[in-house]
Amino acid sequence: MDALFESPLGAAFARPWVDRAGLFGMRRWYMPLSRLWAAANAAGDDVERFRSEIGAPLAGFWPAPFLKGTLGSNRRIRDAAEVARRRWEDAIFAGATADEASALDWRRRVAATRHMATRARFYPLLFPRNPPPARWEIDDPAAIEEALVALVDRPGELYSSDIDVASIEVSAPAVKDGLCQYWLRAPTPSARLRGRPGSETMYARVIEQADGSADATLLFGSGLGLEFELLAVTRDPGGRLARQGWRVIEPISPYHGLRAMPGRYGGEPFIAAGPTSSIDLISGQAIESALLIAWARQRFGTKVALSGISMTSFVAQQAASHCHLWPEAARPDAVMLISHSGNIAGVTFGGELAAMLGLDRALSGAGWSPERIAKVSVLIDPAEQPALPAGRIVSVLGERDRWLPYEDGLGIARRWNLPEANIFQYRLGHLGMPVQLTRDNAPFERLRRVLDAD
Repeated sequence: MDALFESPLGAAFARPWVDRAGLFGMRRWYMPLSRLWAAANAAGDDVERFRSEIGAPLAGFWPAPFLKGTLGSNRRIRDAAEVARRRWEDAIFAGATADEASALDWRRRVAATRHMATRARFYPLLFPRNPPPARWEIDDPAAIEEALVALVDRPGELYSSDIDVASIEVSAPAVKDGLCQYWLRAPTPSARLRGRPGSETMYARVIEQADGSADATLLFGSGLGLEFELLAVTRDPGGRLARQGWRVIEPISPYHGLRAMPGRYGGEPFIAAGPTSSIDLISGQAIESALLIAWARQRFGTKVALSGISMTSFVAQQAASHCHLWPEAARPDAVMLISHSGNIAGVTFGGELAAMLGLDRALSGAGWSPERIAKVSVLIDPAEQPALPAGRIVSVLGERDRWLPYEDGLGIARRWNLPEANIFQYRLGHLGMPVQLTRDNAPFERLRRVLDAD
């Protein structure tokens, strides 16, 4: 994909039409297939449990023998992926050689990719009617609103934590094509994430040039539903940035990939079990970022930048807003916000992605109004002014972005008084941004200059 995006043809993908096509594909195929796939992962061979996971009107439409065969095939591939993952993880954190680590990582990725691809086997079940895009478990406002609102004036309770660098385990390295990669693992320092099944353990991949020549570290978060660590690919964003001279740390977001919740597809809880699930991910990953920054600074003695795109841009905004609550060694030297927005309530009730998913309707049906969401979303909205100097923050926005409304993102850049040289605006939408950043390295070059400044 990198080769395609970098080619002249790639310019066609950095256009607003990509968002419209993406919304259609997600609504019609990807999200419904992912929900069926997640239900199958939870059900194993149990047809009745699968039917209960999916619910009406599909519960009784498809005959049991057909479902039994489809579920059995998925279970076998899922089990093989889980075995490959356990073998890989057990070995790399127990002193595997570089060759063993590389081979096991590739086998894990192949098995995981094959399992993810079994979504396609559920295509017939999209008829006669699509299942919902998510299994909604929206919080009851009366049950949690008071407790969350009480935290608004006490952000230290949400964003402070013990930063224990010694808690991080470092895996054996694997070297391939001039790049060295290894993994980090630790209990999450976020008290709220410790209660989220699957997300109790923090994972991150480190990738750098094998000669150790990187003199700056970039902690780079990913977007909703993106699980690069499960894909059998030879090129990925982390590798591309490492070849540009960065040492890249890629955290695995809660609810995704190696941290997916049982019976859920990657990222599903972020949208389907809100608002606490989104608050826990954003605040929790911000604290995890502090731990990773402190570890990188201690290990390498270099400056550390933090960047997030789309979903993790909110994580980076919270780091920029609240890093004064952390030890000095855990604070980023610079932050880059990509495809960000300044108002969670506006994204929830005004963003095209939320509308397509039906998140706004699910929240309204559970008793959440825009006003009530606004009261609790203050916990993950950017602060009135950042804790970092404005000159150390870079903003990258798509002017046609309606998934995370552009105007609110630009409003944050203006309110925080970011220098004009630190604000990049492109005439594209949400999905076009990763393509643009593959073709245009200017924001990363600017981030590097900001990082290198005294």
